[in-house]
Order: sequence, then structure tokens, then C-alpha cells
Amino acid sequence: MADTSYQPTPWLDTTINEEFLLEGLAGIMTANGWTKVTEFTKVVYSNKLTKPTIKRFYLPLANPKIDLPKVLNDDYYIFIDGKIAPTSYYTAVKNPDETTTFTFEAGVSGQVAIYYSTVGSTDAFDFYVTKHIIVKNISGNLFGMAMMAKVNEQIGQTGCKVPFAIYDKNADYGTQLTPQDSGVFSWAIQKANEDALFERHTLYFYQLEKWIGNGKMLVGWEKTDELKRVSLDVEVQTSMWGLDDNTNALQSRITDAFPQMYQSPIVTARTRIPQLEHTEKIAFVDVKYTNWWDDSKVFVKGFIDGKSIMLIILADTAPIWDSNAVPAIPLYMGDFDVNGLTEEVINRDITFDFYRKTTKTSTIISGKPMVNAGSYVKVWLMGDTDGDMPDEAVKLTIAGQEIGRFNTVGAKEPSNNKNDAQLMGQFDITGIEGMSSVTIEAESGDGVSGYTPVSGRMFLEVHIETNRNAEGAPSALFSGTAYNKEGADVEAALKQSAKFDYDDASVKQEILLPVMKEYPHYPSNGVDSIMVKRNKFGARYQAHYLSWNVPSNTMPPPREDSDGHKHPRAWKDYMNEQYKYQFSPSRYSGKAHSSRALLVHPEDGTFGTLRNVILTSPLTIMNGDELKAVRDYCDDENRYEVYSYYLVEGISPLTKRPATPFRPAALGILKAGYTLPEIPPAPPEPPALILTIDPAYSSVEEETPIRFTSIYSKHSPITNFKWEVASDVNKGSYTVDNATFTFNNVGTYSVKLTVWNELGQKATGTATVSVTAKYVPPPPAPPPPANTLQCGKLNDSGGGAYTEKLHEMGNTSGRVVITYNMYGVADRMDVYYQNQLLASTNTEVSNGGSLQFQYSPVGGVTQIKVVMSSSSGSGSSWEYLVNCPV
Repeated sequence: MADTSYQPTPWLDTTINEEFLLEGLAGIMTANGWTKVTEFTKVVYSNKLTKPTIKRFYLPLANPKIDLPKVLNDDYYIFIDGKIAPTSYYTAVKNPDETTTFTFEAGVSGQVAIYYSTVGSTDAFDFYVTKHIIVKNISGNLFGMAMMAKVNEQIGQTGCKVPFAIYDKNADYGTQLTPQDSGVFSWAIQKANEDALFERHTLYFYQLEKWIGNGKMLVGWEKTDELKRVSLDVEVQTSMWGLDDNTNALQSRITDAFPQMYQSPIVTARTRIPQLEHTEKIAFVDVKYTNWWDDSKVFVKGFIDGKSIMLIILADTAPIWDSNAVPAIPLYMGDFDVNGLTEEVINRDITFDFYRKTTKTSTIISGKPMVNAGSYVKVWLMGDTDGDMPDEAVKLTIAGQEIGRFNTVGAKEPSNNKNDAQLMGQFDITGIEGMSSVTIEAESGDGVSGYTPVSGRMFLEVHIETNRNAEGAPSALFSGTAYNKEGADVEAALKQSAKFDYDDASVKQEILLPVMKEYPHYPSNGVDSIMVKRNKFGARYQAHYLSWNVPSNTMPPPREDSDGHKHPRAWKDYMNEQYKYQFSPSRYSGKAHSSRALLVHPEDGTFGTLRNVILTSPLTIMNGDELKAVRDYCDDENRYEVYSYYLVEGISPLTKRPATPFRPAALGILKAGYTLPEIPPAPPEPPALILTIDPAYSSVEEETPIRFTSIYSKHSPITNFKWEVASDVNKGSYTVDNATFTFNNVGTYSVKLTVWNELGQKATGTATVSVTAKYVPPPPAPPPPANTLQCGKLNDSGGGAYTEKLHEMGNTSGRVVITYNMYGVADRMDVYYQNQLLASTNTEVSNGGSLQFQYSPVGGVTQIKVVMSSSSGSGSSWEYLVNCPV
């Protein structure tokens, strides 16, 4: 049963104080089945405010004195090798010209970076402070509402420090830098609220595909003429100055941006001409000149349920009632009806006929994901299916799951009356979770043959529940606005507002786009046309137009007064000629011609109709009149729907061509005879976002890559992530799922991964890495001298008074044997390794013999030296063989 307790009556006829207009509209929605998703304030400013000046140099210097220009509040930060320098490392002297001289101590060395700002106390900055409220209807469609304030002030008058960015290893703005003080941004919000600087005359509306609110809603922007646009853009949420990883050059970066939200063009809805009020500074005090105050009333009338709203919004007209300066404007926000759209609960009656072995199928398609919970099928069967003969059963399968094989108690010739069949039972349907279509298959056995032409008949009642919170229901947004001309004074604006040509299709309002979107080529601004979230084939936010049962736009009477003023208030009263025409209601039948408000696209054709709305002729009928439309001829008690008539006055799709083929379209808003949509139960709280890193602990040698893998909850898509590790670590390729790092120095390191998902949840995982010294092998031995002989391969021979020979022994330790023959003339043999004597004949000997010694190479030296000497001089001769170590 539909839960309608949330809404005793959806018809609204109330007032809201201007101070709380934004919050009041949101409150009306949440009291009637909508959900407030989030509420936040975004501050946008010129990024010059946070831009630091950085003076870099290396110490020691020949002249260790550094001069700094005048800085506000003496705010400067000195870093040496990335760390704040102790004040004992330098002395600071304030000079008469307010510059500062720093003298560094002689023993200080390293790379120095001094951060400061050149912003002076009289430098003025604009802050755009914008309140946003995001709401969601029961179909899951998201809409945003906003109101803006512009704050301009000299920095010295704020009482706050300049928020220039400085280095911070724990910075959470997405770069290496963070504002040294953020108080001025809080000051801007406070001033906008306390001094009533919000532009109460203008509301902004937009649509979203999804909401992700992971940013700080604090954005510095380079182009000052785009600050207003950026403040209304909810896709760009954080920016900050950062340092280039290679050059350390300053860069202004967007650090939190979520283009997957697909924010629509922003609809600008003004309740009065903006030039009717302005703010001036008098002795540093912001004075607002206006006759609309925080407690001025805004009239709100219309219909709202859980799916859509159709409101008329009218500010106080007493200060100025002419020139269409304070028009009644419409606001439509929510779903619209599409013919043929599958219902939220699917009920189908299906009949299958069988003769012998037969297979019958039927497919059910849903516009929303199907769910298992609450889905079922009732089965009736009749015919030659009693099972007294083989193969007389009927098998039923839904979504590949066998429901059962059925036989009846007795045989009975099939009829068209389900009440004559035997009820087999009610069975749960499973295996359809998340599906958009399901196939039902019934198969009879060959034994079902006792009657002709139909031997068996199965009746099915299928009930399938769908995910009613799933996004996908088509939605639309449009509003209206008072006239506005940038740069025009109030008198010029009033004249142009009065003479505005609603028939001129070439006159268009601004299309205000998010900075990361264009939506070419015909996006809607929600004022000159109706903004549809997605068209039939997927294009977003294209301009759609109204089609309704109307006469020619040129049919008399002309909807304008004698001065050519075409806005409705100029001619819509009994004193004007138009009042004498009785086109609607008919003077004969008393009936008014009306029709549904069809949404039409120039390429795709008719899409659907606005909910709870009819359109009719603007002639004769007056605001507040009620129109009765037949709802059900067979229900005497609830036969009629009652619509309240209202004529919109501002520039809107209801008043201006080409959005409406006949202008203006008089609006009938449903007032009675309605059926409220069911409010689905609130979704359960999402599970926690859990994140771990594998391996949690590891030990590697320096300069060895190691790969980390993340394991995290996947109930909501990850929107952004950040791996953090020491700066002297080499980063390889990385994603949210894995990362590879190479640690270059010995020590213990921490690896940190932070992830955010679309639900705004945040999780952090850490891992510890112990880095050990890498084994360094000794350098290879230098090549032996040119006269070096290889051990074990060559018998060396010679003679004379003195001879030195080098022999290559290799890297292997062992015992070495040298065999020799000195012949008849005696010679002496001495063996050296690194100038140490290893073996010797100790005296001159003749004839054959041998020497032995232990060889153990050290430091890569692998040569021994053999010295042969003889007192006989040139008359000696000898030969020997150096064997390799064994």
C-alpha cells in the first residue's frame, strides 16, 4: 500500500521570508517525499590571493645576507631541505623601509626556500560565497539549488592573514602546499550572512547525474570574470597551488574535480530586476540599497509530490508593480510522464497453450532494475496434464530458474476461464536481481495430447518488484526570470523589461555552463526552453519545447497593450480589450480548451508530458480560477481533477517563443483529485569503506622494486585516490588497485593509500617497508700486466743474473707447486704475493727440484711474482712450471 502519510495535502499556497527562500523551498520538498542529499557553502576567489612568492638559493653563500621586500604581518616561512629552519639558523633585521634582511649562520648549508606573499593590506579581492542544497526525488533524480553573495574587501580590513600557500608534507589540498592561514575564507562566509549580501532576488537551479562531495568547496581561479560561474559549478570542488615534480615551478591545480556528476547548465531565475537593488561601501561598511528585506515575503503556490514540483514564485510587488519588474515565475523540477514507460511494479497476466511437446516463451521488460524480494508468480494449469500417462507434465522456467514441473489432479478439457483451472500455487521468482528483462518459458511433454486443438493451458500471474530508488526516470527542469541586462542602469532596465518582445525567438538568455562541460550544440538554459536530463538516445540537457492544443499565435486579440508592452500584466485585466474575447471558456459551452503539456524535441519528436499540469488559453480566465477536468467517467466520487489557473509573467518557456507555440501559455496546476506516488523506504546505510594494502609488511634490498596491491570495498565506485610515500622513492606505474615503488636508501618507510568513493566515504591503508643494504660485490680484478703467464700452461725458461716473471693464478685458493730445473749452473728462486715472500730455495741450487706454498687471493689481486737470480751471471740457464692452485 502506498504510504501517503508524509503529505496530507500537496497543494501549496504559502509565503516564505526572503532570508530563508532557498532553505524554505528545500524544506517544502523534504516535507513532501524528497530527500536532502547535502547542503554546503562554496567559496571562490582569485588564486592570486593564495599564490606564494618563493625565493630559492643554496647555502653557504659568499655573502649570507638575503633581503625580502615588505610583507604583510611579517609572514614568511624559511625552509631548508624541505624542513622549517630553526630561528637559531638566521637573524632577521627589519629595515627602515620595512624590508627584512636575513643573515644565515656560517655553518648552515642546504637548499633554502623562503615563502612569502606580495599581497598588500590595501589589495582588494572578490569572494563569491554560494549556498548549495542538493535534493533528490523518490525516483532518484538529483537537483541542485543555489543562492550567491559577492563579497569585496581589502585584505587589511578583514582582520585575517593572507592565505598564501606554503610547503607542508601533510598538506591535504592535493598538492605539496597548503594555505598558511584559512581564516579569511570563514570571514567571507560570515560577512555574507551577517551583512545580508546574498542576492535574494536570484535563485540558481541545476540537475545532476550523481552526487560526489569529497572536495573542500574552496576554489581559487585565475580568470576573475569566471568566478561567479565557478562558484555555481559543483564538479570543481578544490584547487590549490602546487610545485612541479621536476622543476619546482609553481602551478595552479584543480585537485578535486568530478566530471562524472554531469552537472547541467545552470538555470538563472530572478524574482525581480537585479538593478532594483545594489550594494555600496561607505567608510568600509557594505550598505545595501533595496526595499526587499530579509523578512519580505515571497509567495509560493503550486503542487508538489514525491516525484515533481510545479510552483509559482512571486516576490513582494508592492515596491514596484509596473514594467514587469517583479514577475511571477514558474519552477518545474522533477519527473515527467512518458507514454509506455514500464511501471515500478510489474504485473502481467500470461496464458500458454500446449499440444504435445511444445515450448512457449514470453519476455517482460522493465524500465528499472528488477529485484528478487517480493517478486512471485501464481500458476494455474488445466488439460490432459493429470500424469496418468508418461510425459504429461508442464515445466515452468523463469530467468533460467526452474519453478516446477506441474501435473493436475485430473484431466479436463481446457477453457478460457482461469477459475476452471487448478491452482498450482504461488512461487518466488529468483535470479532477476538487477535485470531489465526476464524470459518466462513453459514446456509441455509429448503426452499432453488428449484434446485438440489445445490439450493443455497454463495461466500465470506474474508480479515483479523493481528498484524504485534506481536512477533513470526521465526528468525536466525549467523556471523563469525577470529581465536583466548587465551594465544597464535601473531606468534603462525597467524600460527594456516593459518592452521585452516575447515573440522574438532570437532574443535568448545566457547559457551558464559548468567549466568542464559544453553539451553541444543546443543545451537548454531552462528559461528559453525546457531542460530534459537525457533525451531518448542519451544526449544530456538538450533544449525541449512545449506542444499543446493552441490557435495560431497571430490570432486576435494581440496580447499586448496600446504601448506595445507584451508582458501579461500589461494587458491581462478587465480594462483592456483582450478581456472582451471569450475564447476560453467558450461562451456557448462554458468549457475551456486545455491539453497536456507535451515535451517535444526538434529531432526526436514528442518525449512525454509534464506531470500535474495542463495548459490553456490565457484569455478571459483569471488567476485563481479553477478548471475541472474529467479524470474517470465511471467514478462519481472521484470523477474530476481540479486545476488552479495561473498566468506566468516572467520570461520563461510558458511565455516566450519558441518554447511555446502560442504565448503566453496559461498554466493549470493540479489542486485536487490527485493520487500520490508511493514513497519507497529509505535505503539502508551503506557498509563501511574498508581498505588494506598487501603486503602490510615487507623487507627488500635498496633499489629493488616492490609491488603493493590494494584491497577495498566496492559497494560504491572509487572517485579518487592518493598513494603517499617518501619523496626520494622512485614511483613506477600505479592505479588505485596497485602501485610499484623503488626505495633507494636504507631505512624503514611507510606507504599510505587513501581512497574516496561516490558516497563520500574515505578510507586509508598503510604498509611498512624495511629497506636493507644491497650486497655490493668486489670490483673485478684489473687485467694482468702484459708479461703475465697463465699458471699450469706454459713452461717458462730463461737465464741470466736476474729475471722477474708474473703468473696469473686465478680467484681460487689452494696449494701451489712449482717444479724447476736449474741444470748445471746454480740459480735461486723466490716467490712473492703482494710483496710478501711465499716460498724460496733460500740459496742458489742446481739441477731439478720443487717449491710449495699456500695461495689465498685478497682484494682481487691474483698474480704472483717469481724472481730468478744467479751469481754466475749470463752463464746460468733454467726452466720452471707454476701449477695452478689445488
